Amino acid sequence: MSAGFDLRSSKPLLLAGIGNPDRGDDGFGPAVAARFSKLSLPNVETIACRRPLDLLDRWQGRRLVILVDAALPHERPGRLFRLEPLRQKVAPAALSSTHSLGLFEVIALGRTLDLLPHRLVLYAVEALGFSPGAALSPLVAAAVGKAVRRIARECRAA
Repeated sequence: MSAGFDLRSSKPLLLAGIGNPDRGDDGFGPAVAARFSKLSLPNVETIACRRPLDLLDRWQGRRLVILVDAALPHERPGRLFRLEPLRQKVAPAALSSTHSLGLFEVIALGRTLDLLPHRLVLYAVEALGFSPGAALSPLVAAAVGKAVRRIARECRAA
């Protein structure tokens, strides 16, 4: 949790889909953000961004930020998981990133600069591939709807 968080903040919740839609499963975050935005939930801002570093200015002062990203493949492509990186110990290797400055490095930078939101939730899918010009793999594409439903439930409960 960020010491700079103001409980009186009226900033909406933020859903940020991270990734490049032109690199196969790296497009998972933007695909979830695009589908989620069609729900038009009140008090939720939805964005897509290619780099986690772009989030530092966007998440400061927010009560809840939900990030959606693709993780490098380990065992089960298409597996969706949820973490709270500010509350749980997570080995950065567990969520290796395709981004030059990964999400966990950006969280560490946000902590140092006191720019973190009050609560940060990460939904990640285990990806299959990141080939330039490729579409989402079928296993990862199937996880988009599941992620949207889970995130919508979480936003409504927040």
